[in-house]
Amino acid sequence: MHKTIISIISDTHGILDKSVEQYLSKSDIIIHAGDVMSIDLIKYLKKNYKKTYIVAGNNDIPERYEHTDDKKLINNLNKIETFKVFNEIITVTHGDQFGSMPSHSKLRDTFPDSKLIIYGHTHFQIFDDSESPWVMNPGASGHTRNMNGGPCFSQIHIDNGMWNIKQYCFN
Repeated sequence: MHKTIISIISDTHGILDKSVEQYLSKSDIIIHAGDVMSIDLIKYLKKNYKKTYIVAGNNDIPERYEHTDDKKLINNLNKIETFKVFNEIITVTHGDQFGSMPSHSKLRDTFPDSKLIIYGHTHFQIFDDSESPWVMNPGASGHTRNMNGGPCFSQIHIDNGMWNIKQYCFN
């Protein structure tokens, strides 16, 4: 089985902090759990990483953009992305459709076949493996309302079927 590194960011609100960005280069998969708020960041991630999954957050709306191509790019972001890594399902949503503080039990009830459910929105970094599926929020990876004290993100290191979760916050 191959080794894989998945980097998970969210709530950049137009700025990906440099302390987070430096960790992305070794990633096989990049996940952005919404509120990107930057066409340039979307283009950068899609250009520089072969496997990139980006969902729309409550602030990723076409009306915020002037150019038709930018509006189209934002409009084409899904609210939910589901994909497999080594036959395990990962579901990504911004989470705003589940309220201001999404309930982990509601997320689990909605996506029961997932190994991991990733959401953003709250800006709080969380990893809940108390039951299946696991639920994760990488925290805010930009400079807006960093609830854990600074820009945060999460990584999953998969090696021979073992999933090792690493969480980072910078002050």
